[in-house]
Amino acid sequence: MTDAKVLAQQHVWAAVTPEAKNQAFNCTNGDVFTWKSMWKFLSELFDVEFVAFDETLEFDLVELMRDKGSVWEEIVEKHELHNNKLEEIACYEALQTVLRFKFQHVSSMNKSREYGFLGHVDTFKSIRFWVEKLRQMKIIPSYG
Repeated sequence: MTDAKVLAQQHVWAAVTPEAKNQAFNCTNGDVFTWKSMWKFLSELFDVEFVAFDETLEFDLVELMRDKGSVWEEIVEKHELHNNKLEEIACYEALQTVLRFKFQHVSSMNKSREYGFLGHVDTFKSIRFWVEKLRQMKIIPSYG
């Protein structure tokens, strides 16, 4: 998982650090992240019932969400949100790809640290911060 602020900090660092010139770096929050650890956290954050996810179950997220635009429009109206379309704030194709990885994806920040970039953030705090920011901006509802 990568927080936008950490990514921006790393880009600035790489642009002004001579030793980083022509180098490729991973950029993550620097902690260990798994989707399995995220589901309960997200259910609490959005005040919805937690149901354990069966990771052996395969479903087509894109197809499941294909006709949900009208549901989102109702939510936007009910909660007086910024007028946006579901496809403007969500990309289910990308999420489906990530959720279907057949391996545990791990990106190390070791090279970045060795070159001097020490930026990091706690993923759960980051998500909580950005969800609250989206709520303040009236992009998503304040309550589940």
